[in-house]
Amino acid sequence: MVIVVLLAAGTGNRFRNSTPKQLAELDGKPLIEHSLEVFYQHNQIDEINIVVSKELISRVSEISQPYATKVKQITEGGNTRSESSFAGLVSIGTDTNPKILIHDAARPFISSEMISECIEALDVFDAVSMATPSNETVFEVEEGIISRIPNRERLMRAQTPQGFRLETIIAGYERMKADDTSFTPTDDCGVVEKYLPEIPIGVIRGPNENIKITFPKDLHLAQAILEADDKR
Repeated sequence: MVIVVLLAAGTGNRFRNSTPKQLAELDGKPLIEHSLEVFYQHNQIDEINIVVSKELISRVSEISQPYATKVKQITEGGNTRSESSFAGLVSIGTDTNPKILIHDAARPFISSEMISECIEALDVFDAVSMATPSNETVFEVEEGIISRIPNRERLMRAQTPQGFRLETIIAGYERMKADDTSFTPTDDCGVVEKYLPEIPIGVIRGPNENIKITFPKDLHLAQAILEADDKR
């Protein structure tokens, strides 16, 4: 069994628009629907759990109606990304150890091929992530001074989907919740890397086009990507 946790509970503070980022229109439909449709059409996806903020539950329920045969739950998210991920995970009612794909709804360019690669990789690893190589030099900076310049040949930018066996990612989050430190992960692989260091995390090379919509200008970039694809 393969279950998707589609994260759409972010506040979108950096988006600075009266329309919530998840509902912003791209190519004639809400941003969230782009990834929802691709997951729905994939024949290996059994269930989809959408995680949204309380005020968007009604609207997202309307958007998800055409996909209702696979959208089994719409779950209220938390105040942080990790809280929303955990809410989506614990709402999965199963005694088995299914494959879980966690995806940012703000990444509209998910493809069937990417989904298949993640699912297949979970036959080998208990945790995997899409990532794309860094084509720019990255500085580590402390107090306004460069402290280190990592070899960019070893650097990759994390993307979603990220995949896990359910028992693995739940165990990571439970250890995090029992930890007294103020660790705030920015993705789900970060939870496994910190709290389950014995678990290797596989990497699948993702396309540069798998961008995350964060700022209003990103919508213009996304539209340009769509138009370029149409011309191919």
